Amino acid sequence: MAKTEKPRFDTLINVTSDAFNASAETQDDYNPDTPKMVNHRQSVYRVPLSMIRPDRFQARMILPLALRKDFYSGKIAWNEVVRNWFELARNDRLVAQEISELTALGDSLHDTGQIKPVTGQVINENGHDVFKMLTGERRFWATAIKSVLEGQTTEPYVLALIDNQPTTEKQIAENMAYKALTPVGKARAAARLVLESHQIHPVEDETESDFFRRVADVRLDDGTKDMLQRTLQLERTYYGRLMKFFELDEKELEIADKSEMPERVLREIMQYNRALWSDAVDFYASHEGRTYQDVHAFLERQSGNETGRKARIPLDPTTKSARSLRRLLNGIEDLPADNKPGSIADALLGDVDREEARQLVARMEMLTAAMKQRLESLK
Repeated sequence: MAKTEKPRFDTLINVTSDAFNASAETQDDYNPDTPKMVNHRQSVYRVPLSMIRPDRFQARMILPLALRKDFYSGKIAWNEVVRNWFELARNDRLVAQEISELTALGDSLHDTGQIKPVTGQVINENGHDVFKMLTGERRFWATAIKSVLEGQTTEPYVLALIDNQPTTEKQIAENMAYKALTPVGKARAAARLVLESHQIHPVEDETESDFFRRVADVRLDDGTKDMLQRTLQLERTYYGRLMKFFELDEKELEIADKSEMPERVLREIMQYNRALWSDAVDFYASHEGRTYQDVHAFLERQSGNETGRKARIPLDPTTKSARSLRRLLNGIEDLPADNKPGSIADALLGDVDREEARQLVARMEMLTAAMKQRLESLK
């Protein structure tokens, strides 16, 4: 498969629809129902929020599940969505946290200006031009939240670049540039890539989770495997593990995603009886800082497998150190960083001088050699 070049803003197509071509030239002439070009060299437009349609099926879902259907079906406008969102946040810690982050982003956009435009293309739906957003949904909702909080009476807008060659790969790259995808987000991203590579698209009234679950009927070909590796660094085995997460129901997936539940915790939950999954997901998300061990203990209690803890014999220093190192290595996948080994290396070597760093590396190499030698006897 030919390697595609990274998209550049200055190469995006300039002309899209009559609505954009008819944009006014001055602030006084601005019509809130149509976009206005503000930078002719890069085709940057000012697009009113009421014209924008974020993508329902992207990897990182920002809008809560309870609000998605009415918004995406056009039953309620963005400002009513925001007011309903505030109500949800009163009794939901995770929703309140999302609102707080978006509010801070809205303040930043106001103070420093929107440096990075959103991207998308203009399409016609039922006789009306709409801006189908590819990237930038957080900036969209941050602007909407700030407008409602401040009681603005004029139509707010975001700055946008037109991309007439949108791809899911671009969208995923944008999401990952903001911060690493959660395990559920990775599963959505991988499923979307596989489905679209086989020309499988959402049908009317299909829920997001139902669409992603259709990936179970798709066999991976070599081209799709290469795309998953290139875009998400996913091997075939890891892809299969991620797809198992779609056995969770919609609400469980949402909570696992919003709470940034580590993959290890998700896998642990799904090893138990299906009837325990929902309570276990809620248990993890209900308080910040809960760990894999906390969830395991909860599931053992709920399943009736908990036994009294036996008195522990004190460990010798070598065994204690070995177990600490083993916990670190076994938990490496739970780290939030993209480059997990690199983040550990930075933490180990970040506060030592060059000579001490050399000694640490030499000892790690000696330990690795000893482990490889003993590995042979385990076969």
